Amino acid sequence: MYGPGGSYNVFAGKDAARGFVTGCFAEDSTPDLRGAEWTYIPMDVPDFDEPDVSGAQKTIREQEVRRAKKAVHATIEGWSKMFRGDGGKDYFEVGKVKREEGWLERLPRRKLCAQAQKGRPKSSTNAAKDAGAEYRGRP
Repeated sequence: MYGPGGSYNVFAGKDAARGFVTGCFAEDSTPDLRGAEWTYIPMDVPDFDEPDVSGAQKTIREQEVRRAKKAVHATIEGWSKMFRGDGGKDYFEVGKVKREEGWLERLPRRKLCAQAQKGRPKSSTNAAKDAGAEYRGRP
């Protein structure tokens, strides 16, 4: 966990990785990234719950999910680089978050928060946006 000694104290003792992807820190102050990739998946891509999905739609969904998972990884890496000080601002490590073995399996699966759902790309032709890129100085 890193911090400049100021405004990040709300994250003390937490891994809020999901919030850094979705932008919903109040609702998503959790390390559980399962389903967070839907932040980057266009609204015209059918969810896994939707019935009557064609083979072509399933293929597109699989491609979009793979692409979106890479976007989640890149977003988390972008925040990690910032907090490591790679962006020029000094942050310092103040501790590490420890979890019990099997912690993830005990958590219920989360749906996207309203803000992340609303911010999803409208169609496959729109590029997905990283919720924190602008803050980190990257459009």
